[in-house]
Amino acid sequence: MPTDGYNWFLILIAVVCTVVVVGINVYILINFQHPEDRNQAWFPKCVVVFGLTLSVLSILLLPLDVANRAACADSIVISACNFALPMKMLWYTVYMMMFGMIVLVVPWTLFFYEQDSDVSFFGKMCNSASWVLGAFIVIALILGLCYGFLGFVDFPVVTLTSGLAPLNDTVWSNTNRCILPETAWGAAAQAVGYACDASSGGVPSDTWSVRTTFPVYVVAVTSIFSWLLFMVFAGVGVSAIPIDAIKSFAFRPKKVIAKSEYIKIATQIAEHTKAVVADAREVQKEERGTGKTRKTKKALAKINQKLSLLEDDELTLQKIYPQGEDRDVSWTLTVMGYWIHLATGVLCTVISILWMLHIVLYMFFSPPIHPFLNDFFTTMDNAFGLLGTGSFALFCFYLIMCVIKGNVKLGLRLLIFAVYPMKLNGTLMSSFLFNVNLIMLSSIAVIQFCSQAFEGYAAETAVSEIFGGEIENLRGLGLLFKYQVFLYSFFGMAVLSFCVLLFTEAQQARKPRKAFETELSNI
Repeated sequence: MPTDGYNWFLILIAVVCTVVVVGINVYILINFQHPEDRNQAWFPKCVVVFGLTLSVLSILLLPLDVANRAACADSIVISACNFALPMKMLWYTVYMMMFGMIVLVVPWTLFFYEQDSDVSFFGKMCNSASWVLGAFIVIALILGLCYGFLGFVDFPVVTLTSGLAPLNDTVWSNTNRCILPETAWGAAAQAVGYACDASSGGVPSDTWSVRTTFPVYVVAVTSIFSWLLFMVFAGVGVSAIPIDAIKSFAFRPKKVIAKSEYIKIATQIAEHTKAVVADAREVQKEERGTGKTRKTKKALAKINQKLSLLEDDELTLQKIYPQGEDRDVSWTLTVMGYWIHLATGVLCTVISILWMLHIVLYMFFSPPIHPFLNDFFTTMDNAFGLLGTGSFALFCFYLIMCVIKGNVKLGLRLLIFAVYPMKLNGTLMSSFLFNVNLIMLSSIAVIQFCSQAFEGYAAETAVSEIFGGEIENLRGLGLLFKYQVFLYSFFGMAVLSFCVLLFTEAQQARKPRKAFETELSNI
């Protein structure tokens, strides 16, 4: 272990990880993009890749921060370490870049991409810039005023003061607690004093206020909105991911169908599709007369949900009736895919249970009941360094997947807003941009949550100093983090969503199905 903390290997790992993450995100973009977006929309694609890369690297910074701190010997204090990576500066840089992407770049690109094709290129740019610039000015004014009046960190301090006395003075007798600060040498100094005795209850407490930096305040304000998304979507997704994965295996098709059955089911799906298209035309006709109302928006949301379900039925039909020369190979891959769903469901169930147990054992009580996953990561690091880091990253990335799953699950069920689902070979750039912004915004809460949950494993890191030392003591906003309001809300949402999902899935299992759905489920 280097004694000064400077480890060139960490710089190499950071460069390699960045290249690998960019390559993976480009691969995701290529395989998920819609055929209509191939060989076009290059700027939105660059924004998507950069946003995904920034989100992934922000989470990878946490284990890198741990490794950077561990590179220095325990006998050397942090202030004397010559670290290879300036982690605090990296955290500030990443967060400010993410704030710019969330507030400016992604919204501008989304507005530009979704405008009508009749609008000129210059017109699209001006319209998008006007909306985004107006919103940015409002946000900047709010942040500036809040920072000017409330941008202080209030640290609770205890004031200990002491007087002076010669070494041979009787004040050093065992009967005296300490030397009163207002006394001088002599008999008066022999009075028993408590103003400099930290073990007594008479020590005066005070508050030391210091202005925080603007990046920290931006991170604090952004993290509040991030936590609002995280506690709802991740609370739903932490139960929805394992339940849906196991459900997919439980209701999988058991065999390949004949051509006559394929034609029959395909005809029924086409009939239901025509009915949905007719409903959509009726809603559009009503919109032309009355404009967009709450009724028409709700109707269109239901139509989108029906179309999504019909697309899923069509994909299932293609799986149970593979076409082409390699039908046997396609069916084998389909069967293997469902078994992978089962394995994924079991793994996600274990991770979700471990997360809930860790919250109860380590985060709910002070002092914690047990370090739990902190000890697990430390043990894995002692066995092999990459095992602990890999497990640590897995638990953090799992929370991001929970956010994405909760977004789709909650939106489809409650129909409260337009959902932008990501599908293989069927994701438009608008869906990509929406989910990238969601991932970037939620990753702030994920990092803060992981830094608190694994405080024993990630002790004395730069991110723990940002979230633990400053944000928790921030004037006004710090109370939300100090009293763990978001943590309790997330845990309550996770328990509630687990009960609701089990109840609704059981209700749907007993609900009568349409003819083609019954045939699909019985195959």
